[in-house]
This record gives sequence, C-alpha cells and structure tokens, in this order.
Amino acid sequence: MGYKINHSYALSAGQGDNRTASRKYIIVHDTGNDNNKGANSAKNEASYMKQHWNAAYTHFIVDDTAVYQVGEPGYVAWGALNANPYSPMQVELAHVDSKARFLESYKRYIWLIRYYANKYNIPLTLDGAGNGIKSHLWVTNNFGGDHVDPYGYLKKWGISKAQFARDIKNGVGGSSTVSKPKKAEYFTWRPVWLYAKQSVKAYKDVKNVRTGKQVAKTYGAGTKLKTKTLAGKRIQLDNGLWITANKAYVNNLYYTYSSKVKTVQSVRGTNRYKDIALKQKVDNFKAGTKFDIKKVVKYGHTSRLQLGNGMYISGNKLINKFVE
Repeated sequence: MGYKINHSYALSAGQGDNRTASRKYIIVHDTGNDNNKGANSAKNEASYMKQHWNAAYTHFIVDDTAVYQVGEPGYVAWGALNANPYSPMQVELAHVDSKARFLESYKRYIWLIRYYANKYNIPLTLDGAGNGIKSHLWVTNNFGGDHVDPYGYLKKWGISKAQFARDIKNGVGGSSTVSKPKKAEYFTWRPVWLYAKQSVKAYKDVKNVRTGKQVAKTYGAGTKLKTKTLAGKRIQLDNGLWITANKAYVNNLYYTYSSKVKTVQSVRGTNRYKDIALKQKVDNFKAGTKFDIKKVVKYGHTSRLQLGNGMYISGNKLINKFVE
C-alpha cells in the first residue's frame, strides 16, 4: 500500500534550506499540539508551517486523511537543531481526537518512514547506534535540546517504543517488505502544452533542474506550461526556463488522438460546439457533467473531444478530466 503526497503547502522557490542533507537519519516527531486535534489537523499544521518556515519546518506532516509535504525531501529541514544536516526526511505526526483516527494516522506515519528509509538506504532501526530512524528524544540525548517526542503521544494511544520499533522494521501488520519508490517515467516526446500535476520548480540553467538550487520560478499545480525544447529528461519552456520531464510532475495538457478516452467529466463548466474550431457554441454544461466520447481529434497543437452526435468539446484535461 502507498499513500498520495499532498503538495498544497510545499515550500516555494526561495523558501527553505538549499543544502543537501546527509543520508544518515530519518527523524520522527509528533506535533505536540493538543489544541489542534480536530478534523484537518495535519492540514492546519502544514499551513502554519508553510507560513512560518523561517522559524522551523519539517518535510512532512501526517494525519488520518493526508500526508502533507512542506520541506523538499533530500534537503535540510529545520526540525531537530544540530541533527538537521544529517536527515533527508523529518516527519511530524499530527494529533487527533480518536483511536480510530490515530490508527489511520499511524499507518501513514509508518509507511512514510519506511518508504523514505528505503529510498535513502537508511536502516530500519530505531534509536540505535549509527544510521537509522531517530526519535526527537534521541536527538535531544545526542545533540541537545529538550524535546522528547513522539513517545508520549504514541503511548497515549497504546503504542510502546518496542511496538513502534517493530512496526518500523516490519510495517504495520507485520509485513517485512517495503514498497520501493516507483521508477520515474519521463516524456520521450515534446508536448507543446503541459500542465503541472504538482508544484514544479523552474530553473535558468538546465544543469540545476531537480537540485533545488537557483530556482527561478515555481509553478503551482494546474499551471499551463508552453514548451520549447525537450533535452533528455529536461524540458525548456517558451520563456527559456527549464523543468523536469518527469511525468509525476507534469502531464500533457491535451488528450492525444491515441488516447483511449470513453468518458470525461467537466471540471468547471464545459461549452459544446458545432465545429472543431470551437467557434460555434451550442450550449454550456455545469461542472460535474459527464460526456461519452466518440473519439479524440487532433487540432493544431491541441485536441478536441468529439461526441456521439458529432459535436465537440475541449480536449483540455483541466477543463474535461478523464473518467474512463
């Protein structure tokens, strides 16, 4: 099992530490905030951390509904004083108000710890000698400070240190396998139009792409991007900036004629037209309306979706999203 990462509160260009962290420790915390344990507790913490990152921030905050990224994994975050440079991933467990919510939060917490430990080749051992998973209590004992989390909060919900160590090693439920990060898939051809699936950093120098250094601009999820050049695993935009060609970050804005699209759903309202140029409007349908598609028709650098009655709607995925 894996969980989707929510990037709504990820730090933008110019925010956060640009140093690459040594791959020694995964540092684990709880938020310690019992005043924020209702619905959306992780979202609230992530939003606050995004606004106050220059005081402190970690890479992730987890609750029973979501995993929020704040800092960029692989780079130094400011959650554990002098241990920060040695941790490419630090995670906070948000407080919740029921055992059921805690158990769901805990599953995400353990999964994320194991996922990034596997990614960075860090041992799944808790608070031991050498590299491994380190609690904030371990950081206090070895680097200074006064935090003792997350053990008090875990104990409140019946998770002992020994159980925590077992779950880190074997996974919740005892599975010893760790899902490996999926191999990145890159565009091998250049779509003229893309859209950002999540926050995407753009760089003046192609050599800096995905390093986090000298970011020229950050595009939020849903941003339309016009391209100029494909160079290996990098794409140059028409403004001269470079971004990754990783399909986890960007996607073709328009359906291709080879797309096997049967049904789409209007995202924000869809116009229907008599002509492929979309100039002769017939009517409009509200957001949420589903359309059965006869075929995808190429139109210049874009596409149209032809309906069974011969009329057309936009092939823009941000207007009409794929259903099946």
